[in-house]
Amino acid sequence: MKTIKLMSMLLFAVALSFGFASCDDDNDDDEPAPVEVNYASLIPGHWANTGLASNLSETISFNYKGAGTICFYDLVENDWGATAFGTYTLNGNKITASYNQVTVYDSNYKSGTYHGFTDGKSKTVTYTIQSCDGKELVLKDESGKMQTYKKYAEVK
Repeated sequence: MKTIKLMSMLLFAVALSFGFASCDDDNDDDEPAPVEVNYASLIPGHWANTGLASNLSETISFNYKGAGTICFYDLVENDWGATAFGTYTLNGNKITASYNQVTVYDSNYKSGTYHGFTDGKSKTVTYTIQSCDGKELVLKDESGKMQTYKKYAEVK
């Protein structure tokens, strides 16, 4: 009788331990896995800044998937502003642009500097892609400034 009681207690303990093991509270279905976005296939093209006044024109162009040339135009009624040409690389959601041909047009103030660009001086800028769906691109620069661009043309 003692053996049967001991065996039944042992069987009950084993069944109880399986019950606790199967009632795990760690449910991974509650949080979706982060989706990895392939920005290299989305960013090639010509993009226009949408948050500017009508007399301003700022565009940024990427020529290839993940690395290649980059062009930046920031002009005010075509008489002052900056143009910058160079190369870029894409690593995850970071775009590192190395502008090595910088021209500042400043007929009004003759300062030679415009929005962080200095005439004739190279500049490297790291942009963080906040979002991109192939039609709209949101970038944040190193200073924390956010810019929204709309794609207006594909790269040919």
